Amino acid sequence: MPDKNNRIGIARWRAVQRLELDFWSRWTTLLPYRDLDLPKYWREEVAQFGTTWERFRGLRVLDVGCGPVGLIHYIEDAAERIRIDPLLPQYDQKLPLQGPQLSISAVAESLPLAARSIDLAICFNALDHMFDPEAALDEIARVLRAGGTALFMIHTFPPWLRPLFWMDRIHPYHYTAEAFAATVSRRFRIEERKTVRRHFDVPPRNWLTPSCWKYLAAGMVLASTYIRASHAD
Repeated sequence: MPDKNNRIGIARWRAVQRLELDFWSRWTTLLPYRDLDLPKYWREEVAQFGTTWERFRGLRVLDVGCGPVGLIHYIEDAAERIRIDPLLPQYDQKLPLQGPQLSISAVAESLPLAARSIDLAICFNALDHMFDPEAALDEIARVLRAGGTALFMIHTFPPWLRPLFWMDRIHPYHYTAEAFAATVSRRFRIEERKTVRRHFDVPPRNWLTPSCWKYLAAGMVLASTYIRASHAD
């Protein structure tokens, strides 16, 4: 579990940001993501949190670390949609938000939003890419109103895999499902928690292709942990 003593340095974080940009510049060419049906994908992911699209209706919704195709782009009935990502200006934005919106290039560790101003916060597959996940969680808790909802997802790993974490350059932090839940519960009240095995669709004919080996390996050890939580006030 990350702590202040093991926080990555700025050079490492900048390297992670470069890897993020590289991934998003070519992600549709990677086998597991080719022809991905994004609306269907997000319908299934929302259900993993044990909720429905109705939960977003009429709310001020924030997506922290949204990326270029994040959940925020598919929410139709929010009162306002706010997307925040430090790489927002560099992304090829093919999915502009419709209706009341705010797009901000900023880091999660210092959100330029007023305290208790957000009804629902999303941080999906982003926390373990950040410079300081603990500070980011503090900021999300700060801007979320009392009684508000937070949706978190990150990829989690079995503890025995720790000696190999150095090979995963794009994720500077790694959590077990239990450590992730413990970290979230220090700021939020967990309402729903679910961990599912991460699956990458690699056809058998591609199993001998070296570029696909990492997806086959990840499918044996990687999971996605979903947490729906409320403000701890």
